[in-house]
Amino acid sequence: MTGAAPSERVAIYDLDRTVLRKPTFTLFLLWAAWREAPWRLLLLPALAALMIGYALRLYGRDRFKPAAIRLMLGARISPARAARLAADFAAWRVPRDVPPGAAACIARDRGEGYRLLMATAAPEFYAHAIADALGFDAIVASRHRRDGDGNWLPLLDGPNCYGAEKARRVGEWLAANAATNAPHIRAYSDHASDAPTFALANEAWLVGRGDKFVRLAAKHGWQVADFEDAAAGRPR
Repeated sequence: MTGAAPSERVAIYDLDRTVLRKPTFTLFLLWAAWREAPWRLLLLPALAALMIGYALRLYGRDRFKPAAIRLMLGARISPARAARLAADFAAWRVPRDVPPGAAACIARDRGEGYRLLMATAAPEFYAHAIADALGFDAIVASRHRRDGDGNWLPLLDGPNCYGAEKARRVGEWLAANAATNAPHIRAYSDHASDAPTFALANEAWLVGRGDKFVRLAAKHGWQVADFEDAAAGRPR
């Protein structure tokens, strides 16, 4: 993935349930544990307890995600291990889980000269490999700390890249990479939590199908893209 050159057209894509059908975080943890240390699957009850506590709002993402990573991957992830897991995970998921409408939009935006920016709350140590596999130009994702040897740590480095924080990170990227102060922006996401990012966009596309998405999009003045339909999922 190369650094983003200045551009007046930017297309911003969420990852989970937008570019890929399935959420990646828990899936990645389970896949990595099964692949590297199957004994960690014996810790699934503890992971389930963490997920229940998060669902009950006993704590937020900033506590849940580091605890889950530590439980299923360990206290440190070497750079080589992180790169290997990320590349193999992307090679597994991208060919199987990109909806046809997402592929159509990505190809169309690229063909129209848009720079492709993935903006996701997923950890950057694997999300970047998915972005690379799909030909994105850049990514903003949840950052994780590193120790003095460069090992990835479960601890977040700053806030989780979600909601208003994601929009702030996107704004930073735009300020550093856009050719003008007002590039034309398309944004795609499946969830209303990305309303702050949609507020930065000239075209906001809520990804999904069914009356629920139509009503939500109408309420906020967004457009609807059905990424399960290669034709309907493409902006017109």
